[in-house]
Amino acid sequence: MKIKLLPIYLTIAVMALLQSCSKDDDNDSGKQTALTLKLVNPTDLTSVAFSELSVSFKELNTGKVTPSSAFVNNNLSINLNEGSYEISVDGKIKYDADGTIVEASVSGYKESVVVTGGTAVVSLNLFLKTTQSDFVIEEIFFTGTKTAEGKQYQGDKYFKIHNNTDHILYADGLMIAQSEFMTVDKQDYTPNIMAQSFAASAIAIVPGTGKTYPIAPGEFFIIADDAINHKEYNPGSIDLRTATFEFYTEDADDVDNPAVPNMENLFSSMIIHNRGFKSFVIARLPVSKNTYLADYTYDYEYNLVFGGESYPMGESVYSIPNAWIVDAVNLSVQSEFKWIVTAPSLDKGWTYCGKVDADQTRYGKSVRRKVLSTTSNGKKILKDTNNSTLDFSAEAKPSLMN
Repeated sequence: MKIKLLPIYLTIAVMALLQSCSKDDDNDSGKQTALTLKLVNPTDLTSVAFSELSVSFKELNTGKVTPSSAFVNNNLSINLNEGSYEISVDGKIKYDADGTIVEASVSGYKESVVVTGGTAVVSLNLFLKTTQSDFVIEEIFFTGTKTAEGKQYQGDKYFKIHNNTDHILYADGLMIAQSEFMTVDKQDYTPNIMAQSFAASAIAIVPGTGKTYPIAPGEFFIIADDAINHKEYNPGSIDLRTATFEFYTEDADDVDNPAVPNMENLFSSMIIHNRGFKSFVIARLPVSKNTYLADYTYDYEYNLVFGGESYPMGESVYSIPNAWIVDAVNLSVQSEFKWIVTAPSLDKGWTYCGKVDADQTRYGKSVRRKVLSTTSNGKKILKDTNNSTLDFSAEAKPSLMN
């Protein structure tokens, strides 16, 4: 008996039809679950309001994506086929930050969520997505420590610079500058350029060729005064041998750790004020160093009044345009504060280590930026409202001190 074969094109058509019917049957016969998705607000936020929230449910076996945006008071109800899902949420958020309404983006993500049974409830933690484009100053340890004999120990100061974005940043070329003016002494400086620029008494630059020093999102780097193990000289101090960079001045009584790259001194030497009289900024230099040194000098004058007499004073330093500055922190002393020495658009507050001038309790303390939120992979997003009074914890324990 001979078997009659179907033409090849007819065989393919029949097989395709059968497969199509099989898929349809699977979808139609799949059991469904009434799922309630509950969104958990980012921690420590008040007066939270969401907008433009959208969610996608991706079934991991079939790849099918089910979108929805029907949230009511942080909750969403939806019927889904039983399966294993990847859930992601994106949207906008408004919240109260110490009296200021802040707008930001928000996200949430959860993988391998098994959806089964007649009903199910899934909680999803939301986290803030930063819209910043550069680094922030996370911590300044400017007070130094004291020895067992009660003497000042100064070489263990440091800056901690944090990548507060969601992408890799390169530290190469980042400038750090100390203010020329003091927050505890207000004078009528002429010309007054504060609305346009920051007057700097010292400027240092991170070395590198542009992409030498990548810093991942949520990570930081340390700039040490002296990158040595200070515990060898003062047991109550800090081991800074693992610092990323260090300040170093040639032809001076300074310590150089050859294993740690030196910051480049663009103007003067960075001698960090240990009572908090001065402020700091970090900035990007969009012109060549030679152009900057030639075109951005700042000559100012003022009258110093002392003992009923007025003395004309003046100085020549450098200025950094506010548009170049990516973060600023004003420091002061609680009982001595007179004014901030940056434009309010950069920082409209100040923080401190020391309640009175020459406060002996300030040693071994730092100012540390508060954590606003933590991402799903454990990375910190730091608080940055351009108000150091609100953004920083004053008189904190240095993060690098055991």
